[in-house]
Amino acid sequence: MRSEKLKITIIQFPRKLHNPALNIRLMGEYLQQVPEDSDAVLLPETWLGGEKIPIEQYEETAFSLLAKLKAPQCLLVAGAHYIGSTNHFFSRGFFCSKKDPRPVYYDKQFPSNAIGERKYIEKGVFLPLVEHNGVKMGAAVCVDLFYPEVVRSLAIRGALIIFNPASIPEHRASMWQQLGVARASENTVYVVMANNTASRYPDGRAVEGGSFIAFPDGATLLSCGKEPGVFNFTISIDLIDTVRQRWKYLEDIRENQEKIKQLYNITS
Repeated sequence: MRSEKLKITIIQFPRKLHNPALNIRLMGEYLQQVPEDSDAVLLPETWLGGEKIPIEQYEETAFSLLAKLKAPQCLLVAGAHYIGSTNHFFSRGFFCSKKDPRPVYYDKQFPSNAIGERKYIEKGVFLPLVEHNGVKMGAAVCVDLFYPEVVRSLAIRGALIIFNPASIPEHRASMWQQLGVARASENTVYVVMANNTASRYPDGRAVEGGSFIAFPDGATLLSCGKEPGVFNFTISIDLIDTVRQRWKYLEDIRENQEKIKQLYNITS
């Protein structure tokens, strides 16, 4: 049965770029602050730090943090990290919950050329949907928000909420919010973005939050500002139905949905 209202939690995280042990401890403290009635919690991209790590280590870390959640029905959207083995690394995250702790992986489909990810990160493979509390959800990692086809592939398969774990510099925050509004309104979905804050890129650029939820009507954007913290929002799934009575953007292209789903040979 579909929940008509969901509480979404965003963790805007003060990442220390080269101190994973401290990041794990801090993230555990933040997760303990997530309300018991939260339906989903989103972590930023590379909240653990910028190093490449084995997938087994990443899973172990994320599962230990899942145990700190007081919310029994909460879906953990575990950000994304450079994970893999030997010479094969992806920017990869996963969905899991206490009810179903098996990880469901999602990937950044297009590693960022701007920051040199394509030198060591492979193109993504997984772009799944999960269903939680009767609502289908998906994830587009960081710069994948720039690719309308990636988000549309999720929406046309039924996703009503698109999570965007990201790590973006301060001077891009306004543009990112505009992208979020565009992706949300053109697909009549919610776009939920989490960013790090009080941090820096390896090249020294400041990372200063700006996490947000963009609404499907294109008229509302709720921002977390710059401060670190645990931010909670209640959203109405009914609003999507209301907007779709007028905006038929997905219906208009549904006859081409197989082409869209196969555009990047995406594994669901």
